[in-house]
Amino acid sequence: MKRLLLSVIAAAFLLAPAISASAAESLDASTLSCKELTEKVQSSDKSANYGASVILYWMEGYQATDEQGTVVDFDNVAKEFAATTDYCGKNPGVGVMTASSKFMGENAEDATPKAIDLAILKCEAVNSTKENETDGLGQILMWLAGYHASVAKSTVIDMEKFGASVEKITTYCVEHPEMGLFTTSEKFMGDDSDTDSGGDE
Repeated sequence: MKRLLLSVIAAAFLLAPAISASAAESLDASTLSCKELTEKVQSSDKSANYGASVILYWMEGYQATDEQGTVVDFDNVAKEFAATTDYCGKNPGVGVMTASSKFMGENAEDATPKAIDLAILKCEAVNSTKENETDGLGQILMWLAGYHASVAKSTVIDMEKFGASVEKITTYCVEHPEMGLFTTSEKFMGDDSDTDSGGDE
């Protein structure tokens, strides 16, 4: 269990250099251009490719509507990623947030029966994540970070804060497997989160 916890935390911190030059840096998503996203997508550097997907997962959470709530359809997500990157490739001067809004959120396809509601996912799912699945868990957590950023009306992707909140979430989930993952993320990623106040509980 301790090894899994460390793997999840490590995966979260590995997202930082995939997005920015320094783990301590933050990125204002509202200023990110399609040109910059396209460069990451087309890069021969795998970390840059992964960084593009991480940004898009954050955008997915940010663009989620009240009606969609915390339901994520990963089949649709893949289509929306492809549509956004294709649009960005043809429109380098457009902002990624504007581009993604054309295919995500209120413009997304209806969820299929395969969709997952993160609101009913338990911490137990985090605890049972295999070590080779930690990237996927990191992407879900980035989606949640985007969702909470939207609620807080913030467009900043703060990787240092994200890493700290993931560490608290994974530790809390180990100690409280019966708790919901979304409820736990609210505690450590929400506008009034314990990460902001510096508390542990």
